Amino acid sequence: MPDPVIALREVSLTLASRAGPVEILKGIDLDISAGESVAVVGPSGSGKTSLLMIVAGLERASSGAVRVAGHDFTGLSEDELALIRGSNIGIVFQSFHLV
Repeated sequence: MPDPVIALREVSLTLASRAGPVEILKGIDLDISAGESVAVVGPSGSGKTSLLMIVAGLERASSGAVRVAGHDFTGLSEDELALIRGSNIGIVFQSFHLV
């Protein structure tokens, strides 16, 4: 079986708030293979957008491993992530703004 196009291992995301750290994602494991369709569903505030931001390289996971299209996102610079996004990832935002 070929390697997944998207692979997350033990991904967690914790963000700071005035009340203290907020655990957004905890221990997420996910494999998505080429040609596979996946829906991310859940109530408002459940972490769907945060998960997709991590997969797109727009947000960094607090811990765990993120691998997309054969690229390990751990330790990559913002410029390197932008190059990977430009050649491997398409994003359509719910709310978009034209500059």
